[in-house]
Amino acid sequence: DTVVEVPGGERTLLPAPGCGCGADPGDALPREHVERDLDDAIGRAERAVDPRLGALSEVGEQESFPVPYYVARIADTSPFSDADAADFGGGAAAGWDAAFMKALGEGLERYAAGVYREADFTRAPAANVPNPVTPDAFVRPEGAEAYDRDDRLPWVRGERLGTGDPASLPAEFVHFPPPENRYRPPITTGLGLGSSGPDAALSGLYETIERDATMTSWYSTTEPLGLDVDDPGFAELEKRARAESLSVTSLLVTTDVDVPVVAVGVGRDGDWPRFAAGSGADLDPTAAARSALAEALQNWTELRSMGRETADEQGAAIGHHADRPAETAAFFDPDATVSAEGLGEPALSGADELAAVVDRVESVGLDPYVARVTTRDLATLGFEAVRVLVPDAQPLFTGDPFFGDRASEVPRSMGFEPALDRPYHPFP
Repeated sequence: DTVVEVPGGERTLLPAPGCGCGADPGDALPREHVERDLDDAIGRAERAVDPRLGALSEVGEQESFPVPYYVARIADTSPFSDADAADFGGGAAAGWDAAFMKALGEGLERYAAGVYREADFTRAPAANVPNPVTPDAFVRPEGAEAYDRDDRLPWVRGERLGTGDPASLPAEFVHFPPPENRYRPPITTGLGLGSSGPDAALSGLYETIERDATMTSWYSTTEPLGLDVDDPGFAELEKRARAESLSVTSLLVTTDVDVPVVAVGVGRDGDWPRFAAGSGADLDPTAAARSALAEALQNWTELRSMGRETADEQGAAIGHHADRPAETAAFFDPDATVSAEGLGEPALSGADELAAVVDRVESVGLDPYVARVTTRDLATLGFEAVRVLVPDAQPLFTGDPFFGDRASEVPRSMGFEPALDRPYHPFP
């Protein structure tokens, strides 16, 4: 449908979330894979951009060099949600269209996570909901509010990612921003958007694996191997990095979960910022490396734009690591290098890829869950949005450090030792 302003232009009118004029998408994750090329995805996502009616009010190019970097401004969701979604989503890539779509995708992902009505949650103690995954099953800070099974909290309907069996998940851990902030710090880890349920779930699951691996690697005596990546897309990003006198170091930081995880650092001597990091996970290690390098360049570009003083005021330690201190330089200085060729299973895609990743996660005793957060307007455009939760996975944190059992057990299983008192991590 369209709306024509008089005088004015023609605007796309999408179904409003929560409107009683039609059915909502439902809670069950669609399991059929849909293949779309970049042009098709952009064409669909652009329909969500409108300063008056869109899920995204605008999208603009923030920087052109060293890589195209776009930022999407997310609409105010408070008129139809009990939360105001995050303000921005961003994306960088070697090509303008790919960077544009990354920004659109992250914006729509965060829009969907921030659209909900608390009346739609089941507020009850764990005993009164089916198959609850309780807050104490998750890695949480020691100082977080204690959980008691008699606590009444809001639940959403989710499912086991591997089997589709129903599960009840804490709404606080699914939505962002959360309906309440009691049991652990809110973060976007595990949010995913895709052209189908498997695509969205893979996006969220890969991010969870990536952050578990980077945290357990940094906070240990692990000595990651360097990764040699022979890929035209990666080479193009390296070329753009060199234009800013940035060297590129790729590390293989895969842990016990048999999914390639790559951390990339970009650094230089002289002008600030002198360092930024990125990371990625994928059964195709070259895809993980491309994603990690694009993220590192995006983070470097953001640091350059904000300046040293503002960077020092941000959360975590991005300003500290932008100076390329000794511990950062040492971590991104591998003694040996392996080839990306022969790692992972790059030929898999769609539902087969999701099944393979879930199997590798479950084989080390981790249980992945998924909650569908697709809104009516996103479903109309042909997108799915989810939150993937893996309770025992080590989270990335941006405030005070906190660790679960994996932070100690995984390094030891690989012949190293945990080092939980290390300087704060460099990952965004």
